[in-house]
Order: sequence, then C-alpha cells, then structure tokens
Amino acid sequence: MEKTTIVLREDIKQAIIREFGKRKLSEIINNLLFQEFVVRKTKDMFGADKWLAKKKIKDLRDHHDRF
Repeated sequence: MEKTTIVLREDIKQAIIREFGKRKLSEIINNLLFQEFVVRKTKDMFGADKWLAKKKIKDLRDHHDRF
C-alpha cells in the first residue's frame, strides 16, 4: 500500500464523515474509489465506455444538413 496526500473539499469530507463516521476515513475513501474506477468498468457491456451512450434519432443531424 502506498501513502499519498489528497485534498478534499470541505463539503465532501463532511458528507463522508456524516455517512460513515470519522474512523478509518482512508479505508472508506479507498473503497469508494475502488467501486468507482475498478468495479464499474468491469460491469460495462463489452468494455464500452460511458461516453458511447445511445443517442435519440432526433438528436442526430438531418442528412440534408451535411450538404
């Protein structure tokens, strides 16, 4: 395990403390980051990125706009 320093916004720190308590703050932040960056990526279908979301047809340009 590697030690590092992070700077949390005060509102984020207070929300974490309010939700989980002051004890083991480092473990809580590690678990949250792990869930966000490691677990979530394995749940994506076929490894597709989040930004490859489906678009509605009316959001696409009309073929006449291209000419």
